[in-house]
Amino acid sequence: MKILSIEPTPSPYSMKLNLDEKLPDNWTENYKANDDLNSAPAYIKELFQINGVKGIYRVIDFIALERNPKVSWEEILPEVTTILGTDASFESTFYTTTEKADDSFGEINVFIQMFRFIPMQIKLVEGEHEKRVGLPANFTEAALKASENTENMLEERRWIEQSPRYGDIDQIAEEITEELSASYDNKRLQELVDFALTNRHKDHQFTRQRVTMEMLENPNWKARYAALDRMSPTIKDLDLLDKALEDEKASIRRLATAYLGMIENERVLPYLYKALKDNAVNVRRTAGDCLSDLGFKQAMPKMIESLKDENRLVRWRAAMFLYELGDETAIPALNAAIDDPEFEVRMQAKMALARIEGGEKAKGSIWHQMTKATEYR
Repeated sequence: MKILSIEPTPSPYSMKLNLDEKLPDNWTENYKANDDLNSAPAYIKELFQINGVKGIYRVIDFIALERNPKVSWEEILPEVTTILGTDASFESTFYTTTEKADDSFGEINVFIQMFRFIPMQIKLVEGEHEKRVGLPANFTEAALKASENTENMLEERRWIEQSPRYGDIDQIAEEITEELSASYDNKRLQELVDFALTNRHKDHQFTRQRVTMEMLENPNWKARYAALDRMSPTIKDLDLLDKALEDEKASIRRLATAYLGMIENERVLPYLYKALKDNAVNVRRTAGDCLSDLGFKQAMPKMIESLKDENRLVRWRAAMFLYELGDETAIPALNAAIDDPEFEVRMQAKMALARIEGGEKAKGSIWHQMTKATEYR
């Protein structure tokens, strides 16, 4: 088994290794660093001897390799290629470095613990670091009241994964706490308690409401956020979402940007371009994610511009978009990006260049490819 090529994925903590051998149909290999590896294949054991390798998932003809954020790919990948070997056509893009990985580069995974639709706790995971944050007392009181009608509250609690965030973990914890407090005021919490006590929570669907311009003009940002949070966006709401993009609160601008990504229509593009210029990194990165998910090639010039963004996370996402959807018009900007000071950006730009100059057709996002691969095995 040898490596044919290496591709970045939408997560800076994961890399895709394309192999010259395929697994049998309906066969996968999935291991974590703390698993019992006694019965694992020899190459799996060897890979876990590399400092920083955290997880290995093999399916079809590739491996998704997960790293510890405190250990850089520049340290890990040369050892991986030594163990697995490489095809004659393989071209290394790695640079020798003595710098330690900066674990603030990637995303922070967000989970909300819920009991009968009532939020109870926030869990943030950044690489190996986990942070849990309790919510204000009114959330705890509501959950306790709702638990009066259950035999086992602990069994009913569920961690619900949210969209990832980007930035300082303590600041993100504070932002999410603020957002939940805004969206779940005492009136809404009491409604959820009533649903739980009458067992209507089993059929409960979150009530969506029609948002008006007046709601988004409320001087209290929490009221504005709560209104937007319970919105079900459609193409008819572009003016409302455009207004939300002007809000002074970044949480509202980010939510509006995410909603734009849910509207699968080219008419959202000017508004997402606007979000790409926002002063908050979370908003700009969310806009990049939305443009990639929507897959409109018309966005390519704007994503080319984003290769020069002051934030490395946004530059990396722009390079990823160009790998997924770019064509020959992106070549000059990508050539400039291969000198980016950040390894992940350099590597992504090189991969995009290799695909485009090699005449390979754009395939869309890596996760989309991985999903299709498992669906059609």
